[in-house]
Amino acid sequence: MNNTEQSFIKDDGISVEARKMNAVRAYFEWMPLRQVDMDDNLRIWRSFQFGDLFNLIMLDTRNYDRSITDLYWNTGYVHTISDDTSRSLMGSRQENWFYRQLIESASTTRWRVVGNQVVFTKMNQSISNGPKNPFNYDQWDGYAANRNRTLKTLYDNSIDNTVFLAGDSHASWVSDLVWLGEKDYNSESGAGSIAVEFAGTAVTSPSSAGQNITQEKDLDRSAWMTAANPELQWQEYYYRGYFEMTIDYDAVNATFFGLPTYATRNGLEIALANFTVLSGENKLRRPVGGGSVEFGNLKGGVTKQTNLTNDTNTGEWSVFESSKLGWEDQSQ
Repeated sequence: MNNTEQSFIKDDGISVEARKMNAVRAYFEWMPLRQVDMDDNLRIWRSFQFGDLFNLIMLDTRNYDRSITDLYWNTGYVHTISDDTSRSLMGSRQENWFYRQLIESASTTRWRVVGNQVVFTKMNQSISNGPKNPFNYDQWDGYAANRNRTLKTLYDNSIDNTVFLAGDSHASWVSDLVWLGEKDYNSESGAGSIAVEFAGTAVTSPSSAGQNITQEKDLDRSAWMTAANPELQWQEYYYRGYFEMTIDYDAVNATFFGLPTYATRNGLEIALANFTVLSGENKLRRPVGGGSVEFGNLKGGVTKQTNLTNDTNTGEWSVFESSKLGWEDQSQ
């Protein structure tokens, strides 16, 4: 859907704005989601407080009043304006609400969990994008001032225990979060970090590194990514999957799972990596991932691939033989 004259004519004179409002109406009528503001039909951003344990802050970084994004044909232009202080990923109204939520919840709940659609961590991806436009400007990298304002809010108000969640990228990322260029940061110890991010991959959609990426290429690419990005502690492209997160007063724990095959319906999964954030530390617990992961690249750690697979349907464990059915076979 493009807001162009050609698109307008093709759609029999129905404007993008009208189609958007119709889509929003259908969304609220058919999804089990209450409308937050009867005077603002586009608003879905909201928060949920779970006692004094955590506040879940749900953002809309896709649809609500955000500044122009990277549409592939305008990447160079968005690059040139990505640091503009007027740019916002969510619009001024939602942005100010977001900062108030962070500040106010710091005195009422132990943790702040921020659910948003795109990766927050500053991410040099020139291995994929090339040196001219090295970042993904559809993520927070395209809205650097908005990210800086968020980090400034956390640092200036000494807000502890904030965890960002993201998706979108079709890959897995785990990072400390730091105001790079403004705050000192030790990637080895995590000193200087103010929050953490867990970003999950897709369940079945192809990897952002290519549908038929091999495990060897994944390891090479992931190693490049963790070396090029100081905040990034673990990265993995190969597996489709998900992660589970548990929260208590002392810690947040996240376990990432990979699906050895999605060619057929099954309950197979491999535990890829485990991460812990201790209350008050505002960083990933060291050694990150316990110093070892099943797959991907762990900064300062090792990868020990066992292919130990759990069938969640039967509870049985086995070693998955990727030589019999790899990702290459699943595109047939």
